[in-house]
Amino acid sequence: MNISRKVLFDLMPSSSNPRNSEGDFIRLPDGKIMFAYTRYVGNSWDDHEDSSICAVLSDDGEHFDTDNIITLLTPDRFGGTNAMAVTLRPNKSGGVSLYCIIKFDTKDLTKKPVRDEIWRIDSPDGYDYSGEGVLCFPKNRLGYYAINNSRVETVSSGRIFIPIAEHKMNFEDTRYCFDEAGRARFVYSDDDGKTWNEDVQVLEFPDPKNKHGLQEPGIIELPDGRLYGFFRTSADYQYESFSSDSGITWSPPRPSRFESPLSPMTMAKNPYSGKYYAIWNPYRDDPESTVHPRYRNTWGRTPLAIAESDDGINFSDFALIEDDIHRGYCYHAMYFLSEREALVSYCSGGGDIVPLQRTTVSKIILS
Repeated sequence: MNISRKVLFDLMPSSSNPRNSEGDFIRLPDGKIMFAYTRYVGNSWDDHEDSSICAVLSDDGEHFDTDNIITLLTPDRFGGTNAMAVTLRPNKSGGVSLYCIIKFDTKDLTKKPVRDEIWRIDSPDGYDYSGEGVLCFPKNRLGYYAINNSRVETVSSGRIFIPIAEHKMNFEDTRYCFDEAGRARFVYSDDDGKTWNEDVQVLEFPDPKNKHGLQEPGIIELPDGRLYGFFRTSADYQYESFSSDSGITWSPPRPSRFESPLSPMTMAKNPYSGKYYAIWNPYRDDPESTVHPRYRNTWGRTPLAIAESDDGINFSDFALIEDDIHRGYCYHAMYFLSEREALVSYCSGGGDIVPLQRTTVSKIILS
């Protein structure tokens, strides 16, 4: 496939705003397009530092008012210190549902274990999230639970899935540590997010000795009704799994066609054309070249590529969205404006800053 790309804006870090990352798009009931993201404050870009969910708006999907930053959600109303990994989705009442992780003062692991909660907060207009909200996962227990931005998925039956990676907590040498080996599960709701079923199959990496396991899962519905799950791994590929019974049971995870470093993939279906798109970092590891993943603070997350498919399984050759070997690209979101136009957001730092500190929003034309 071929694409053309236009950068619309960059959200750059500053001394008081060290990270802008992990966003999502939605068209609001008033017709405006919103891009929401995690905005950090203070001195550190670390995942556990203070942050809120903020947003910028556009009338036409091309010109965003980045001088007018709106705060949608602050974590203190839940007693937390960090809100991150936002998903925005329309709901059955005609409003907008915001999903995110709330973290609770987990900066010093020597004193306390990680406490993460995944919340849904509904808004009638996409601006006001002052409602009570629903705690989706977990129920009454501590733990490290990861969801990605723009990953909550509603399938044709109306069932809503939240793909979650859970990491066990261990107490070692007078401090709490989380196990990097992720275990994946797809919790779901059949009543538009009012209640959530977490009694679902837990998926693990086939080799128990693998250090990272199945991380940062995603899900999409295929044309034949099967569900396709995908997972970040350190085994040189995105791994995949299939469900033929609406997410109750899943096939054993296996390598997919997507070669990849330890970096997330995004899959999305264009509602105008019915085509599927995958965005990921095709694996480039040439020790004789500056493309090597260890170079230039990219975390191996370069280049950034996109491929298309009619069935969600068989994909075209990829086209490059970004290929600067000095920058790393990850945590993408995709919003379709038409059959051939899409907005794409992604972390894009590198050089003197890490990839997560900067976010780029681009408009791409799909061939």
